[in-house]
Amino acid sequence: MASRRRRRSPEESRAELLAVAARLIGERGPDNVSLRQIAEAAGVAHGLVTHYFGTYAALVRQVLTAENDRIEERVRERIRAEDGVPTAAGIMEVLFETLTDERYLRLFVWAEMHADYQGAARPELVDLIDAIEAGIRAALAGRPVPSRARIETVALTGLAAAYGFAIGGRSWLAGLGHDPDDPAHQERFRTQLAAMLGAHMVEESGLQPAE
Repeated sequence: MASRRRRRSPEESRAELLAVAARLIGERGPDNVSLRQIAEAAGVAHGLVTHYFGTYAALVRQVLTAENDRIEERVRERIRAEDGVPTAAGIMEVLFETLTDERYLRLFVWAEMHADYQGAARPELVDLIDAIEAGIRAALAGRPVPSRARIETVALTGLAAAYGFAIGGRSWLAGLGHDPDDPAHQERFRTQLAAMLGAHMVEESGLQPAE
């Protein structure tokens, strides 16, 4: 007797399509995948993919959002591991580890440059800043804390520097006559960046930066 095929809910179908899309985009890059190819790989009609995601750019955005969620959870885990104290060094370590993944980097660059993605709301980034701010307040227990604006500036500077180094670092190091494959260069950059961001984070509160 043939087994009956399990009926999937819309949420399950959407999640499975997103997983297939993430796999194909990871293998081929975002410029070499189409909605039709995703539908074929998932064994569904092309119209179903369009129904759930609309455009290819919207689907890429969903894949990137899922990737970002994983990054932000790792930052939150680092905050929890440090008893609520989100040091700049710890957060930079998570960012740099993530950005050594060329698959993620290609996805990020494609999405940021795509017209449909630019200027999109980023509630997940707000959530991350909320988590950092809450960790700082809990750790300092009523003592002066950096302002929200200062925390946001540090986060944006860290993101910009980390992504910039991930994209152009190898070329810049080679241009300076250094071996771009030597991990010591990235470690020095990350350490110095974390030190500067940590000092800036606590400057207005009169605290000493964390080591």
